[in-house]
Amino acid sequence: MRCVAPLLVLATLLLTLPAIPAFAVDRELQKQVKDPDSFKRSDAARSLGRLGTPDAAKLLLELLVDRNPYVRDHTVAACKDLRDPAAIAVLAKFRSRDALARRNLVAALGRTRSEHAVEALSDIAARDRDAGVRAAVQNALWGFRGNAAAIVAAEDGARDPDAVVRAAAVEAAGRLGGDGARAVTTKALLDEDVGVRCVALMEQRFVMPQETSIVVRASQDADWRIRAQAVENAFRLHDAACMDVLVSRVGDERLRVAAAAHAALIGLSGTELGRDKGLWEAWWAANRETWQAPEKPRRGVPPPGAQTRAGFYGIEILADSVVFVLDASGSMREDAGGKTRWERARAELQQAVDGMPDGTPVNVIVFQEKAKAAFAAPQPLGRQVRRDIASFARKTSPRESGNLLAGMLLAFEQDDADTVFLLSDGAPSFGDMVDKGRVRAAIRARNRTRKLVVNAIGLGAKKSSERNFLEGVARDSGGRAEFR
Repeated sequence: MRCVAPLLVLATLLLTLPAIPAFAVDRELQKQVKDPDSFKRSDAARSLGRLGTPDAAKLLLELLVDRNPYVRDHTVAACKDLRDPAAIAVLAKFRSRDALARRNLVAALGRTRSEHAVEALSDIAARDRDAGVRAAVQNALWGFRGNAAAIVAAEDGARDPDAVVRAAAVEAAGRLGGDGARAVTTKALLDEDVGVRCVALMEQRFVMPQETSIVVRASQDADWRIRAQAVENAFRLHDAACMDVLVSRVGDERLRVAAAAHAALIGLSGTELGRDKGLWEAWWAANRETWQAPEKPRRGVPPPGAQTRAGFYGIEILADSVVFVLDASGSMREDAGGKTRWERARAELQQAVDGMPDGTPVNVIVFQEKAKAAFAAPQPLGRQVRRDIASFARKTSPRESGNLLAGMLLAFEQDDADTVFLLSDGAPSFGDMVDKGRVRAAIRARNRTRKLVVNAIGLGAKKSSERNFLEGVARDSGGRAEFR
């Protein structure tokens, strides 16, 4: 019993000592944050994320604005491991004049999947003046399904004065679900902006899948983008009423819409009748009563012999206005059977534009560390435009790193273009972001209101991650991917 008093004294001393922070950031890790080697700084980000303390979060903020895009992307990804509310509060207090830094902060907060992050995201959406940042908030809300505060934030975003933000919010509401999603989607179907209506129609198949009358009405819209989304919905929902839509749209005046309906009909019918509306109407009249949708429908591809138009690397150019986005980074200097990749790409490009009908609007974009276009807007093909394209490609010399995202974002700015052909080795290496998952998500987010089909050609894409990236970019838009 004589040992009790000393134990009580020891316990009292321990209680009065200042708290020792658990898992403090050691000096070596602090040094690694400032190491000249970007790979070591990326490793530091991962270690700090796993540590997860408020002090670690402070250092993560330093890496979030690192000069190297790989480090920034690794830092965003590392924040998925943050769980401590105090650490998330450190992120939430971050302020910057740079919009990219704020977008990366939003992405980092979203990765935490913490309810404490939702409050911070809502605050950013309410006060940030940059529409791109506010739209990024809506994209980040996807990971908080069932969270009441996230749903309110999406509903608020759907009332934003900027159409890009509203579109992002409508998609977020649809993916978050709940009673409010239907109301947001229904209202957005009447939005003044075509892009917002496109996204509302896209979400209709999640929140109102039984109301195929919405798809039927949309398939008759004056804007081709709405009709294109109606075709996509019809393929996804694939009941008899949706087949009616596809049969009617296979003869659409916009080739991009007709081609999408054609691919959907092949996949849902197991039959190939070309893009002849009369033949499909006859087939459907004979088979409507007995037709059954396949369990896992996949879009069909017409056989090579059925192609009647020019192609690019074997993909038929089914478009009314085309943009070619070509990788002109240093990797395109590599040998490809006696010629460089760039020389072969130039030859394929010229063959494609020579085979396309006169009058078809075309533009060519090349990307290195920056992206540049041959013309300010797509130009109708003719003798001089073909010469200008050849001259533009000939004067381009492969060099530098490749800012693939910049090339694609410039393509989405092209007036009334409906199809993109992206040629790359599938390894983004420069720009606001380079992580393949983030780049793919950014392309998809920008395209949700544009509805361009993106066909991807992997020229020298050797790694499975590069191929998967290009296949994903194409699949997200209903396009195809080919590899050479």
